[in-house]
Amino acid sequence: MAGWPDWVIAVPFAVILLIIIVFIGHRNTQRQIAQTLTRRANPSREEFLALMAEDTSPAAAEFLWETTLFYLAPRLTPHPDDDLVGDLPIDDEDWSMDWPVDFAKRHGFSDKVYPDWPEGWPATLRNYGKWLDMGLAAARKDSSSASSGQTV
Repeated sequence: MAGWPDWVIAVPFAVILLIIIVFIGHRNTQRQIAQTLTRRANPSREEFLALMAEDTSPAAAEFLWETTLFYLAPRLTPHPDDDLVGDLPIDDEDWSMDWPVDFAKRHGFSDKVYPDWPEGWPATLRNYGKWLDMGLAAARKDSSSASSGQTV
């Protein structure tokens, strides 16, 4: 189109591309949710906390319920055996980077105390809760050592 700036021609293509990307992302998320729902039940909050109780603290279980539900509601609720990589439509940077910091802040400790992820552990919510508890235990140990005058 003679006389029109290049950006006027490029904008509709960029908008169409953005719409296509959003549509594909939404469709893939809905498919992932549907596949997860066919594989397992949708536990209530109380059921989730009971399923987690044997392996994690109430603090870790509550945190994971609240945090995960934010991403999944209204169609899906979290299940302890959900794989964060394959079962849930959650960006891996959120659960791998943001959640540990949020949990540490909520419980008043530095996220620097978390150990490395145990080798061979699948990234399930149950294991994630165990790992959060490992950080909480390490923070409490550091705190008690510091308060008793010991150096670590």
